[in-house]
Amino acid sequence: MTPFWLTLALLSAPDAGAPAPTKAVMRGALEALLGLEPLVANPEQLRDPKKADEVNRRLDVLASLSHAFPADAKAQEPATAALSGLFAQYAQETRRRFTFGDRDTVPSRVRTLTSLCFSCHSRERSVTDFEDVEKRLDALALPLSDKAQFLAATRQFDKAVDAYGAIIAPPAKSERELLTQARAIKDLLTILVRVKDDPKATEVFLDGVSGRADVAPFLKRAVAGWKRDVALWRKEGFDARKASAKELFGKAKALVQAASGPRTYLPDETNDVAFLRASAYLNLALNKEPKLPQRGEALFLLGVCAGALKSPLTWDVDLLFFEACVRENPKTALARQCFTQLSDRLYFGFTGSSGTHLPDDELERLAALRALAE
Repeated sequence: MTPFWLTLALLSAPDAGAPAPTKAVMRGALEALLGLEPLVANPEQLRDPKKADEVNRRLDVLASLSHAFPADAKAQEPATAALSGLFAQYAQETRRRFTFGDRDTVPSRVRTLTSLCFSCHSRERSVTDFEDVEKRLDALALPLSDKAQFLAATRQFDKAVDAYGAIIAPPAKSERELLTQARAIKDLLTILVRVKDDPKATEVFLDGVSGRADVAPFLKRAVAGWKRDVALWRKEGFDARKASAKELFGKAKALVQAASGPRTYLPDETNDVAFLRASAYLNLALNKEPKLPQRGEALFLLGVCAGALKSPLTWDVDLLFFEACVRENPKTALARQCFTQLSDRLYFGFTGSSGTHLPDDELERLAALRALAE
């Protein structure tokens, strides 16, 4: 490890937290993902009829994940329900495609499922979940980028920092390497900001990145913005662990407003630090107090954050938050505000050069939510 990455690892020491009540179910999902990885690494195996039952069985495990969470939405932190629902839907669609012979898309979709695990497990600081996962990963001989995501997805955050550091450290010499490097930079930023809540370690990391000539040109402006926000963050002295749910909500709302999230569809990446902090504080607030009086507005703000941090791998997480906001707060001004955000973004997402083409199921979804909101 280079001195820079050694310094970063020392600065980002593990935080304490509580294991999820659904740990057994999550381990089952992890086992299913790990079992699929050798098959997707060698797509020819997916065409072997003898492997079909195994693939279907593992995808069924992943598709059932959303059933592990409480039926009372207000009794749980809402991002868990939203992401588990999206995960289950995506796994079901992957299974359907596999069953009907569309085997070519299965490898990329399994990797997307891993990315969704990372999105969910990086929302807040937590103890280690599966300490034996690294031996399993070493046996699979995965590409380093896949290994880093698996480590992060199972909350092996310090080991993930090392893995992402190994990806970022060598000079990027091709367009593909630039893209891999950029993804690793953003994933590592997510861990340091949203999981570690550590401005000092984030500053060390960004100082190292900004001084390099080989960083992707499209990322350089964003890095400058991140450094600006981290400098302000260090001066604040805000301790999220000691803050009450109400204080966390207030801080998150201020961060979102400062980043101008509610007033734009696609906030630029220079505001990622603010949105990562805000989403972490909102999740922590609702974890501390699931029935927080400001829960409805927190759902709205979580939708704004998810849209701002949008990835092609989690393209509709923001819509899920806005939908939950409407369903939990019917016939209110807040529900109408959330519905407006949802409908505007949905229409925007289905608009192209030939016009707007919403599928029938999305039109039905909008009609039902409009009735609830108005």
